[in-house]
Amino acid sequence: MRVVTVEDVAERLYALPPEDFTRSRNEAAADLRKTGRRTEADEVKAMRKPTAAAAAANRLVREHRSEVEKFLRAAERLRDAQFAGKGDLAAATRDERQALERLVELGGAEVRQTLQAAAIDDGAAEHLLRGRLERELEATGFGTLLAHAKPAAPKGKPARPRKPDDRAARAKLREARNALTAAQAEERQARRRWEQTRADLDRAQAAVEEAQRELERIRDR
Repeated sequence: MRVVTVEDVAERLYALPPEDFTRSRNEAAADLRKTGRRTEADEVKAMRKPTAAAAAANRLVREHRSEVEKFLRAAERLRDAQFAGKGDLAAATRDERQALERLVELGGAEVRQTLQAAAIDDGAAEHLLRGRLERELEATGFGTLLAHAKPAAPKGKPARPRKPDDRAARAKLREARNALTAAQAEERQARRRWEQTRADLDRAQAAVEEAQRELERIRDR
């Protein structure tokens, strides 16, 4: 008989309606604990119930994956047109917008933010395609966008003539770099807050379970 893994459990849980998640998660964790798989039971217990928006995005990926992948390809072509000068910008913009609106029709307005975040960040797109989001995605950086920018001319080749006055361009570059630095700092702070909140939640959950066991011991006397 095939052994059920944590991945199997996660795949099943995040395909459920949000209202069924907690009960099913707790049951799965209890089953693992009964068979002595305490570490895996703890991993399952740590899985968080998805928000309504995250659940909608997970459902969209599971039910309309080809449409989601089509949108992400359209978003990549748009980035290429915007930042690398590849292809027809107007056509790429139209295709990306149409693909987005199609998905919003299928998944509801609450999936729009997650889709827009995935459209500009490859890491976010990977999370979306797994179909296991706990909360809706947010755009938190410029890494993927910058990767699509035109590369600098290789060394040894004559550079293009410099414009007489590039002060405005240099000011815009400084502003973009400052925005990137601020966004990265904010992301680090948010991650630390999230880790602390999760630790607090785990401690609270452990306290509840301990209190429940104590109550059961008292009742069994």
